[in-house]
Amino acid sequence: MSLTRRGLANIGLLVVAGVLAWVLWGRPAPRPAMPTPQLAPIKGAAITAITIARPGRPAIRLQQVAGHWQLTRPFKARAARFRVEALTDIVDAKPHDRFAVPKGPLSAFGLAPPQATVTLNHKRILIGRRRPFGDLRYVLTGHTIALVPAEIIHPRRLTSDSFLSTRLLGNHIHPVAFTLPHLTVTRHDGIWHATPSPAGVSNDRINGFVDAWRYARALSVSRYHGAPVVGRVVVHYHERGTAKTQARHTLVIDILATHPEFVLLRPDQGLEYHFPQEIGKRLLAIGPGARTS
Repeated sequence: MSLTRRGLANIGLLVVAGVLAWVLWGRPAPRPAMPTPQLAPIKGAAITAITIARPGRPAIRLQQVAGHWQLTRPFKARAARFRVEALTDIVDAKPHDRFAVPKGPLSAFGLAPPQATVTLNHKRILIGRRRPFGDLRYVLTGHTIALVPAEIIHPRRLTSDSFLSTRLLGNHIHPVAFTLPHLTVTRHDGIWHATPSPAGVSNDRINGFVDAWRYARALSVSRYHGAPVVGRVVVHYHERGTAKTQARHTLVIDILATHPEFVLLRPDQGLEYHFPQEIGKRLLAIGPGARTS
């Protein structure tokens, strides 16, 4: 019995399907993509000490103390956590390329000498120059040179001032009184009072004035440049977390300028805090038309 043309076609299709099934079944499964290793085998959260060295500049040291970052060299001051974490994020960078350190000179990569050397705990990372194309930077860790996105780290921005906290009063300060050139604000039985009492000002406005001081953040912070003092503010406070019956502490804050910007000096730190002029008006007076929050 002969097969019809349709029967032959069906048999051909079955053969083709069988061959395809055999090929697909016998083909090895695709290997999962290997994750790109991070730049350095250390977790950012585990970093508690940082040293930064730049040619011709004083060394910078940052230390985590009781969960807070402190600048310890070239001077002592509070450090901004988010600025420090922006630096430690470099360990999580995904290099675009890696290669073994060549035997020849490293000057072609900007690594002899490096533009900066960052030591995270005990892990040294040498920062080199930008590659001429691709917006990538050479970085040396161990015996490997990696190319990482250039925006991750800028050697020229690694200055002591760049890590300073912009908050005027630290979290440990619990104010109980402010003495300003023309105003005194004091807390009695949990209520803030202003002397002389501004006309038409509510307690909410006074509370807002106190909060403006308590949470004041400057646009920038720098070392004291020797400008003359034009006024003074004295903050009386308790250490946060201590008993209220303990003795008060006193913090002196000098006024260096009220315009074109408002500049405050903390003599205990030797640091200037720079604010917009409008913020200065809110910090020096309470008025019915003044916004303090």
